[in-house]
Amino acid sequence: MEQRRINVKDYGATTRNMLFDTIGIQRALNEAKKGPVEVYIPEGTYYIAKELVIYSHTYLHLHENAVLRRMSPFAMLKNGVKNGQYKGYDGHGHIKIEGGTFDQFGHVLNYNNTIMSLGHAREIEIKNVTFKNVVSGHAIDACGIDGFKVSHCKFLGFRDDGGTRYFSEAIQLDLQLKDSFPKFGSYDGTITKNVIIEHCYFGNSNEPMMKPWNRAIGSHASMHENFYENITIRHNTFDKMGDYALTFLKSKVLHVHDNTFNDCEGGIRYLAVKKGKYTFDLFGKEHGTEAGELTLIRNNHFHSINSKYAILFQSFDEVKNKDIFIVDNVFSEDESCTIKIGEAENVVCVKNKHLKKVKKERVNAFYDALLTEEESVSEN
Repeated sequence: MEQRRINVKDYGATTRNMLFDTIGIQRALNEAKKGPVEVYIPEGTYYIAKELVIYSHTYLHLHENAVLRRMSPFAMLKNGVKNGQYKGYDGHGHIKIEGGTFDQFGHVLNYNNTIMSLGHAREIEIKNVTFKNVVSGHAIDACGIDGFKVSHCKFLGFRDDGGTRYFSEAIQLDLQLKDSFPKFGSYDGTITKNVIIEHCYFGNSNEPMMKPWNRAIGSHASMHENFYENITIRHNTFDKMGDYALTFLKSKVLHVHDNTFNDCEGGIRYLAVKKGKYTFDLFGKEHGTEAGELTLIRNNHFHSINSKYAILFQSFDEVKNKDIFIVDNVFSEDESCTIKIGEAENVVCVKNKHLKKVKKERVNAFYDALLTEEESVSEN
């Protein structure tokens, strides 16, 4: 079916009235129920009073100077309704969102929430979007998506007055569990996989009350035998992140390359899932620690890492993360960058410039034979 192009101003949006803007944009988005649609939002500031719902086969296209500004405690956009019983990847997918700014207005309205809650779907792409001034939540919560791409976006400004949301990522890669994604859909363990996040910037908006993000991209929930799979993080810049810029849980095939870390507290952290609430299966049986396999970290630039490690791999209970390749990265020439690898098997760490220290604990098969003369690596 041919995609139609419609304009939100033809559906009542005015840039002058919160009620008209919210209803007008939602009426335009509802047109996707009739077939594929491009919903165009012209230049201007639109005031959003409640969560907008986006449906399958929608291209939400914002003018580069269009701003959606949150004026309520709610999230701004989701691809499902609260009582929708979506399962697996069969919710509202094949969605593209491009251009403009989603402003949570957190320097004025101190309400904890997420900008975009996206789950139970196939093929969602977000391009050239600016996300601003988030309070305590996420810019994007991607929960149970197969085929998720974010490119050329900016993530600017995070607020956490109480200091309790150190684990909030700008982009959370998640799976469908009750305590992970309460917005909509079945809690069936559907996991996010086949992800590309590229050419994005993570930093501060420099507006009152705002700081850079603590974490830029990552996960903090899991389930037995469910792995984040085929994740690529490339050509991004992370400025002054307050924790580990990248935080990953057990995965299969993770590729982190050509990124820049500027003055972050930590660089990249990769954890196995230790025995506890995230090692249960759907039937409530606990299975114990579970680790990941095949991670490639290459050609990244670490410009000063502060209180934490530049790269940290950690597992538990003698269950080892396997097949780790740390190659061709460039570290600060000072002593700020250290790698720590614990409970791992088959680790290749070669051709890393200015790397002065690697800490290893219970690592089987560690290869560093290709070190250059410039690299002086000590083991603690």
